[in-house]
Amino acid sequence: MTSAEPLVYYPAYCFHLSPTINKWCPLRATDIHGLECRPGFEGDNVFFSLNHPIRWVRIVGVVVAIDEYHGRRIYTIDDSTGECIECCLDIPKPPGSGRQNGSGNGTTTASLAPGPAPDAILDIDVGVVVEVKGSTKLFRDQKQIKIQKLQRIRSTNQEVEFWNKIRDFRRQVLGRPWVLETREVRRCKKQYMADVDAEEKKRKKKVENGYIIDRNLPSRRRLSTKGGNERSGSAKQEALTEPGARNPYTT
Repeated sequence: MTSAEPLVYYPAYCFHLSPTINKWCPLRATDIHGLECRPGFEGDNVFFSLNHPIRWVRIVGVVVAIDEYHGRRIYTIDDSTGECIECCLDIPKPPGSGRQNGSGNGTTTASLAPGPAPDAILDIDVGVVVEVKGSTKLFRDQKQIKIQKLQRIRSTNQEVEFWNKIRDFRRQVLGRPWVLETREVRRCKKQYMADVDAEEKKRKKKVENGYIIDRNLPSRRRLSTKGGNERSGSAKQEALTEPGARNPYTT
């Protein structure tokens, strides 16, 4: 593919062949903000660099702000690339947060304050250099990272190693479009259609045995609560699972 040729965005049933979809992609904050949103993938939090689908990212930078909200904490990370990025951590509710405060209005005293932070992040404060791993998402039209793992960077050598990983990943993967052979796309589509048909047969069999299915499963035909069939144009998406240990870019 030359630079003059348009990018090909492959269907979601091809994503398992992508070198990025289930990888911790080492990126800069400015790279994450530059990821493209494509119609049809908003609900799955899938973004694109060229035509590479990206869900999971990792960055290294210094914490420049920490904001507390009910049920979540926002770490603002500056990796010296010209842009900061907000990283969101869900905080579990404290025990007893459902008890009323006795005022009769149904509010709670415990629920007005964020829950305690997990032990692993108690030592992380403003000025600390951290590595963040998480999924990308949009909040008020701005990219954020939903934190899956947050840890301190203990040495300058670790920072240098991470920047080298960013450089290598850009050169080896993101620097060129993702290209599949036509026969690979046909094979993926054939397998997808076979999976859809098999799932549809299972649902039909359950209905014939007296079970009514009332859930949105990936299928060309979806059963309604009355047992009828209706068309469904949604494509089967890759499962939103955390990258495995076989990722070559994960330490």
